[in-house]
Amino acid sequence: MRVQVEPMPLGTLVELVNGWGVEPRRAGARSEVPPLGDHVGRAGVPAAVGDVLTDADLVGFAETIFEVFAAAGTTARVAAVSGLLARVDVRPDLAVADGEIKPTWWVDADDALLATALLALRAQLCDEDPDRLGICVDGGCADVYIDSSPAGRRRFCSVTCQNRARAAKYRRTRRSAS
Repeated sequence: MRVQVEPMPLGTLVELVNGWGVEPRRAGARSEVPPLGDHVGRAGVPAAVGDVLTDADLVGFAETIFEVFAAAGTTARVAAVSGLLARVDVRPDLAVADGEIKPTWWVDADDALLATALLALRAQLCDEDPDRLGICVDGGCADVYIDSSPAGRRRFCSVTCQNRARAAKYRRTRRSAS
């Protein structure tokens, strides 16, 4: 069965990868995965698809998408997204909604979650700076982020990680100065 999908909101994409990804959970010492309903409803997949997803499905999804963030450079990220898009067979279409023509996409129901994420990443890579995808540089974290700051120099997933790294650096310099 084919279903119509939309690109996943980028914030939801990041939450899904960080919540179910093996490496982000390992690095952050989080053993539990979040409840399914917390994010799947916002992922842009039809309810019939979201209702049958399991924790194992989301872990597999998160691992696949984590590899896009972990890819070294723009060329590798584009190749990863392009290869995955070919694998899930996303078909473009048009629809009229509220008097406006809008792009839509069709995909097999089994690939709907992955397709919504890939469409969002495709748009990010094409329309924005592709180097704004990243993995937190704090040694105790492996959460992914999408940099939307004006300067485009984000290196941490959150202010918490940034502050932790700065405090650790400060302690190291204080010890070495003593």
